[in-house]
Amino acid sequence: MSKIHSGWAGLVVLAILFAGGCGNIDRANPSDPWIRAERIVKQIRLPEIPEQQFNLSDYGGAGDGTTDNKPAFDRILSACTENGGGKMVVEAGTYLVNGPIHLGSHMELHLEEGATLVFGSDPKDYLPVVLTSWEGTRCYNYSPFIYAFQARDVAVTGDGEIDGNASESWHHWKALQGPDQALIRNMNNGAVPLEERVFGSGHYLRPHLVQFYGCENILVENLKITDSPFWCLHLVYSKNITVRNLTYEALNFNNDGIDPESSENILIEEIVFDNRDDNIAIKAGRDLEARTLGIPCRNIVVRNCLFRGHNAVAVGSEMSGGVHDVYVHDCSFAGKVIYGFYLKGNRDRGGEVHDIYARNLEFDTTTSTIIIDSDYKNEGSCCPPLFRNIRVENIRANHALDHGIYLNGSPQMHLDSIEIREVFIRAAQKEVEIHHTDHLFMERVTINGKAYSYDGGVPSWIKSTSPETGREVWQITSDTAPSVACYFERQAFTADEKYVVYASRSSGAWRLCRMDLGTGVARELTGYSRHILMDDYTIMPDGERVCYMDGWKLYATDVALGTEELLFDYTGLLPDRPWYSGSFTNDGRYTLVYVENDTLKAIYRTDLETGEIQEMHRQRDGKISHPLINPEDPGVITYVPGPDTQNDMSLPMEQRARSWKVDLHAGTDRQFLTMPYGFRATHESWSSDGARFFFFRKTRPGWEPVAICSMNKQGEDLQVHYQSDTIRLGHGIASRDGGWFVSDSQEPFTNELLLLDLGSGEGQVLCWPNSTVDGWDSGMSHVHPFFSPGGNFICFTSDRTGVPQVYVVPVGDLTHREL
Repeated sequence: MSKIHSGWAGLVVLAILFAGGCGNIDRANPSDPWIRAERIVKQIRLPEIPEQQFNLSDYGGAGDGTTDNKPAFDRILSACTENGGGKMVVEAGTYLVNGPIHLGSHMELHLEEGATLVFGSDPKDYLPVVLTSWEGTRCYNYSPFIYAFQARDVAVTGDGEIDGNASESWHHWKALQGPDQALIRNMNNGAVPLEERVFGSGHYLRPHLVQFYGCENILVENLKITDSPFWCLHLVYSKNITVRNLTYEALNFNNDGIDPESSENILIEEIVFDNRDDNIAIKAGRDLEARTLGIPCRNIVVRNCLFRGHNAVAVGSEMSGGVHDVYVHDCSFAGKVIYGFYLKGNRDRGGEVHDIYARNLEFDTTTSTIIIDSDYKNEGSCCPPLFRNIRVENIRANHALDHGIYLNGSPQMHLDSIEIREVFIRAAQKEVEIHHTDHLFMERVTINGKAYSYDGGVPSWIKSTSPETGREVWQITSDTAPSVACYFERQAFTADEKYVVYASRSSGAWRLCRMDLGTGVARELTGYSRHILMDDYTIMPDGERVCYMDGWKLYATDVALGTEELLFDYTGLLPDRPWYSGSFTNDGRYTLVYVENDTLKAIYRTDLETGEIQEMHRQRDGKISHPLINPEDPGVITYVPGPDTQNDMSLPMEQRARSWKVDLHAGTDRQFLTMPYGFRATHESWSSDGARFFFFRKTRPGWEPVAICSMNKQGEDLQVHYQSDTIRLGHGIASRDGGWFVSDSQEPFTNELLLLDLGSGEGQVLCWPNSTVDGWDSGMSHVHPFFSPGGNFICFTSDRTGVPQVYVVPVGDLTHREL
């Protein structure tokens, strides 16, 4: 039992939503996403700049409007670099700069009041090319006018102005860029190597005004930005960014104000926009490249801004790497905008946009006030985007020339879980238009004096009565694609029994979904970016989050909120990609994973509090199944080694053990459950208090009789709780309170669901699942029943309709009576 890795304390259980470094979220009020917005702001680090100062005038700078200050900037940058960084001050005056300013780490470019940088317009001055991103595709192109590459602690500040001087030069390249625009998109979707994507001389892709590429700890504040050649402030693959107190007058083509792209931990505040394109456009790359890289844009707070221009706040349309956790609040208008709150993507983009929140926004005149569009420009076919979990509240506008609210999903990927509350639009040409949208909730929405409301979605369950027993049975899923509940040793119900979670392949790949047991309304929890392995999931002991493995990473999603966190990353810590056991201790601290390849089979225990991974068992041949950690004792782990030799009655007893037990207290790894000759054991599980080890004892051949048995943690005190001479009992588990046991049978097409009173030993049939048992993969055709935490429901899977579906049986009337 060797220790693999330790010392991750404080880094393993990551904050909800902010996998990658946000600290622990206060879960005291988990339903309020604005708590998370406050956390994002608090964690953003400002740059640390050395106190030494360098004045441009000391290096030959001349603010006369005609002298080329590029040599002076080269000299001051060199001096600043040689001295470990500092504050480079540009005094009042107008400074012509014929070429780019490249900032490095620990540098602040500060424009004093009255200082204006005017950039020259000769394209040759912005060569050689640099690595950049152009409309969401990486390439080598003309240098941005102010550029920082992989710098740490860098700032552009002051009360001066940055003038791109592009209206009479670069502005006209818009009409010439078409062939290069098509070329770069083809390079993206054709996976052309990055080093071959070279533009610059002879091409017409306009450069950005200010760009930070791969930087960390960035501050941009108190400046005026005018006359940009392309996007004004572009933040690419960067993090810890503060942008505040800027003023824009940027009226050329595509003069976006601020474009965070595949960046994170960003505060944008107190900005006065006047732009000829999006004021704020949140992006994550486009098409094949961005879907492959999978670098999202996330953890963004926008507040106290004034909007004027094309679109106030936009997500996309380049969003293929995904965008999530965006919070926009308390903003108003400086004039007309085309779209107020605008989420956009199309069928070439793919990508998932989720957990986007906006509140307290006010507009004057818009073309459309609230718009979510999955079919932007009616382009693409391969990869529809997913927009889900969007909440908009307290929005006001005077006039919408087109739509007040426009929601447009795609037939392949509907908008999902959209909440719109407290919206007032005085006048709109079209009030509300909705296409391909699931689980929409609208309340207190008034447009043109008319009230609009929509409550949540359409129930998707089918309630029926078992013809054999008269008991009510709820069919949770009903699709031509399979759906399955988790394995019986795990849990699919939240602690409050409000939701049941299941896996569905209705979207083409396995995804986790939840159903509200009060309303029958279902929604997806995981998007296409997560690869779920059918029934390989469980609700965690906190009763709120569902846990699942995707590749090397263990994730958890809050079932009520739909928010995801990275629970543990096993990359590089184990000898091969792990499989998830779904087994936790009751305190949620310990869980198990296991590895199986041609040369190694091993079980590992993970301490989610300290980050320690410890090897529990190792074998060379066979396989491992049913690894379980004792719910109350993390020092006890049971497992089933393969191959199963129980049926070979010629073997000695020590070679016929069904289950083995690792006991860390005794330092042993030895057989734990062995049946006498003529018997075998299957499908074991621990009681929730960890005191009893349940299993099925069967005869060979024939399985008759079959008994539900248990023994204590030491392998002693064998008890037979129920025995049947007629029902081939197969899988089951005890209720959390220890009073009941549920079991299926494995007779094809005529299997029964049995509820057993562990106090009296009496059993009754609840219904006939009538699964084929062997018609599909066993994980999809076996019934695998289990209790909800409070014992009010039993969940199971059956392919009785021809396709595996998920069912729930209410049993609270039985399990809550006095024993």
